Amino acid sequence: MESKTSKVGVIGAGNVGAAVANDLVLLGTCVTVVLYDRTLAKAEGEAWDIEDAIPLLEEMDVIPTDKYEDLADCDVIVITVGVQPKQGQSRLDVLDQNAEIITDLIKDLDRVAPNAILILISNPVDVLTRIAIATSTRSENLIFGSGTVLDTARLRYQLGKLLNVSKQNVHVYVLGEHGNSEFILWSSAYISGILLTEFPLPPGTSLEIIKQNYSEITRKRGSEISQRKGNTDFGVATVATQLIDTILRDEKRVFTVSVKADSSYGIGDVVLGLPCIIGKQGIERKLVIPRNPQEQHQLEESAAKLEEAYNYLPK
Repeated sequence: MESKTSKVGVIGAGNVGAAVANDLVLLGTCVTVVLYDRTLAKAEGEAWDIEDAIPLLEEMDVIPTDKYEDLADCDVIVITVGVQPKQGQSRLDVLDQNAEIITDLIKDLDRVAPNAILILISNPVDVLTRIAIATSTRSENLIFGSGTVLDTARLRYQLGKLLNVSKQNVHVYVLGEHGNSEFILWSSAYISGILLTEFPLPPGTSLEIIKQNYSEITRKRGSEISQRKGNTDFGVATVATQLIDTILRDEKRVFTVSVKADSSYGIGDVVLGLPCIIGKQGIERKLVIPRNPQEQHQLEESAAKLEEAYNYLPK
């Protein structure tokens, strides 16, 4: 799959779906973008607005549609549809409604695009990814969620600002639920090869203060953005575009996506954000990252919360 012959589908022409389609065009990630929405006029409005800029960028096709058949032969399909949490709700509060939407959608995608790699962004992304895996007839490595990729990027950005270093030199992961039970793997955090425990910190701060403050900042960042602008879209759209680009270019990059946990983690079949190598086959390898006893306990707590939510759903 080369990026110059690729076709990417985006399900849902809302704020996130439109932002993903726009990013794909801006970055010239693929040749064809198919923007699906059950309301054709919505898909057309967003697609036409995006394609007006194509003469200033690389040549691409943006196809609006309300027919699943137009997604045939897509290399990758991003799923953004679903009910959004209202003010004061968590992502898990909209699980019932979105579970039904995703189950029906996956069956349609299995019918029209059985070989496409599916990336879920819809929330609660971890549980919905597990539902998609259980529903789909395609190989498990072809389905994953955006997981804690955005949470990790948020943390790297804030920590880089604090330490006055390039964000690309900050190496630290957020794992677990994309939500309230997520946690930071501080034991393996390092700055350009130097463990964070050994890195010179700004005057007036300490590792314990950093751990406390930045765990809270990372966990609340999404809701803080939503309180101010009504939703989040730009950050997660960039996450989706980077994941797509990694697949199409077969880059073998590591991302903390929503996957069924490797047995080495000891948390069963729960799906949550864990580091994986992403390439043209989707999930090419699940990595087992070292963690201390406290981090293992946090992982187990996050897994238990997601397991409870999944088991609550009618089967």
